[in-house]
Amino acid sequence: MVDDDVRHPVTVDTDALIAVANTGLWSRITDNIQLTTTNVCFHELKRHVREMSEYAPEGLRERWVHDGSKRALAPFDDEEKSFTTVPCVPRPHGEDAGEKSLKMEIEQHTELYRFAILMDTYGRRAINRVFDDAEETTGKAVAPTFLLCLLLDEGKCTVAEFCQACSEMLREEGWTGYQAIQGAWEAIPVDCSQYLPNALLP
Repeated sequence: MVDDDVRHPVTVDTDALIAVANTGLWSRITDNIQLTTTNVCFHELKRHVREMSEYAPEGLRERWVHDGSKRALAPFDDEEKSFTTVPCVPRPHGEDAGEKSLKMEIEQHTELYRFAILMDTYGRRAINRVFDDAEETTGKAVAPTFLLCLLLDEGKCTVAEFCQACSEMLREEGWTGYQAIQGAWEAIPVDCSQYLPNALLP
């Protein structure tokens, strides 16, 4: 694991890593995007791999989390990939520890980050307050779909591939309620209306 305090401008929490790792565009993300997570999120991924059964039936949440966590961990052990972890001190505990660690990391190094990627609405709001209160930063907390948007911006996928991957993520994660859909498309200037049903669009 690369644990050398290299902080890339994009930082991602546990659930977002799992969600994006389970899409068909994950290998292109790992080849083209530089990102950072905290040691807390990294250990949450490891715990999921350990505690969730790889033999759970396809389609069950347990299998989804296990497989996504395993895929998400792989690039951190590959020296050719630009995925890094940074230590979070003091280390938060509890159910939302990964998300809290992201907020703490941004509070301590606000100017180094451009995007914080996480799905939780309240978590994004809290991090956006940190960014808003800081001077000379344009950082923003955005939903996991935005990581796919960065890939599109790099010219590494087509609009159709981007839209389909977003659809895949939203359906599989169960992010299909009104608020989740609104949050998922916030800050994404891409029109997917010709590729996706209205139910998955803002």
